[in-house]
Amino acid sequence: MLETSGVLSAVADQLSIGLVLIDKDNRITLFNRLAGLMLQVQPSERLGSTIFSCHPRESDGAVERLIDDIRTGVLDHYEGWINYRGKVLYEYIRPIRTDAGEYLGMIEELHDAQDRAEVLQARGEWQDVHVTGVGSRAPRKPEFPRP
Repeated sequence: MLETSGVLSAVADQLSIGLVLIDKDNRITLFNRLAGLMLQVQPSERLGSTIFSCHPRESDGAVERLIDDIRTGVLDHYEGWINYRGKVLYEYIRPIRTDAGEYLGMIEELHDAQDRAEVLQARGEWQDVHVTGVGSRAPRKPEFPRP
């Protein structure tokens, strides 16, 4: 498991972005305060659980492919829009690697992107993003370990 210290957690809680660290076994090892506010969940509920439980079961295949593509280097990162229960976010996901290239996990940044979306809407450049976090697109309860 990618180890995080109390200092790292305290620093992460001071950032103006949502931050989630996921280890090579797909376990959440850090989930900062702002990520919790953005995703409307207590960070402590997600620590140690699998990243898959943050998504609906129907998304498992897509999440697995994304993780595998980042792990193997097919993708050097992922970025995209999220409409989570009406809150517009933009996420960046990047691998964490040793100097030798060994995959250790991933880092996910979440940014409040409502202002950016409104600018794109005003320019006529916005494409709606499906709403997640509700109904059949709601995250699962944390899973320890993934079935």
